[in-house]
Amino acid sequence: MLRSTAAAAAAAILQSMPRAYTKRSSPAARAIVPVLLLGAALATLLGAPRSAPAQEEAFTESVVIFNTVCAKCHEAQCSGRLSFDSRYESAVRHIVRHYGPADGKAWLQKELFAILDYMKRHCAYYPMDVPLPPKRAWGPEMLQRFGTLLEHDYFIPLGPMEAGAYRLELQLAEATRVTVQLVDASFEMVVDECRMPDGTGLTLPFRLEQAGELYFRLYTDRPVALTRLAVEGPS
Repeated sequence: MLRSTAAAAAAAILQSMPRAYTKRSSPAARAIVPVLLLGAALATLLGAPRSAPAQEEAFTESVVIFNTVCAKCHEAQCSGRLSFDSRYESAVRHIVRHYGPADGKAWLQKELFAILDYMKRHCAYYPMDVPLPPKRAWGPEMLQRFGTLLEHDYFIPLGPMEAGAYRLELQLAEATRVTVQLVDASFEMVVDECRMPDGTGLTLPFRLEQAGELYFRLYTDRPVALTRLAVEGPS
């Protein structure tokens, strides 16, 4: 794929060159033209900025990191009960102190700061532009977007929910103890339970007293992938 794309780019460059250069140059000069063209084309391709979808994927990862690591404390702070210095330098020191893997990663520090600043200003989770799957059933490929790489902690927006009774089902790659949290848009816990699944599966019934946005958060005792998540209801 890369080779064919580079060849196309080289052809485009060749067409833009003066004919005098390619036809009247010496045999040695003409022989080196394809090499130079291919090198220029590859440099153009490899040096191109990351595409918008790739940037969105990376930022989604930062939102998941923040909402599984940082939000546990800052959900209580946006009300003004606790203060936080929003200056970037101070915020970065705070981020690195509480999330070591951000040390030396300026892009991650900048994104975590932006997410923190949004939560402080709006008293809300940073919006995640992700579609809901049909019937609110997530498979392993979709779930990879919403899990941290090292810890396999998860944060997933479940979307707007009507009031009523629901059933949450999850499946793990291996059996391990988990903490399941369902949090509403006001940071109020609807579910906060520590469970040892029966095998690798777990079913939790819950009830929403009023309609609104709902978020799923999962912590595992050891790094184990979530392979399926489904929400059934209301009834």
